[in-house]
Amino acid sequence: MDAGRAAEVWGLEPHPEGGFYRETYRSAIAVTPPGWSDPRALATSALYLLPAGVRSARHRVQGDELWLYHAGAPMLLNFGGREHRLGPEPGAGEELQVLVPGGSWQWARPATGSALADWSLVACVVAPGFDFGDFELA
Repeated sequence: MDAGRAAEVWGLEPHPEGGFYRETYRSAIAVTPPGWSDPRALATSALYLLPAGVRSARHRVQGDELWLYHAGAPMLLNFGGREHRLGPEPGAGEELQVLVPGGSWQWARPATGSALADWSLVACVVAPGFDFGDFELA
């Protein structure tokens, strides 16, 4: 299945940073963390797909963001001067989940040369919840 078909199957829409996404969860509980101006959902979750050859825009969000590998090629996630490899093979240095601390500049791209797929699919859980008002492109 190619990236376009995968996005269609999972009901994903284009994301401003590149790739495709769909929010899958938004907590009904709202919180206003210290130093934040407005309340946010306690947590949110979204599916995020990047096709091969596409790099997400460098960006940051205010809340902590937990990336969880789901399918396809491994995802290379860069933040804090280090590259993390999300994927199913711990023997290849891959991790099933990686936490990006809130406020960290980050970007991602699928690993090249994977026989698994020409795209990567992850879930991103943000706490306090994601809000486009907190989303900043570099």
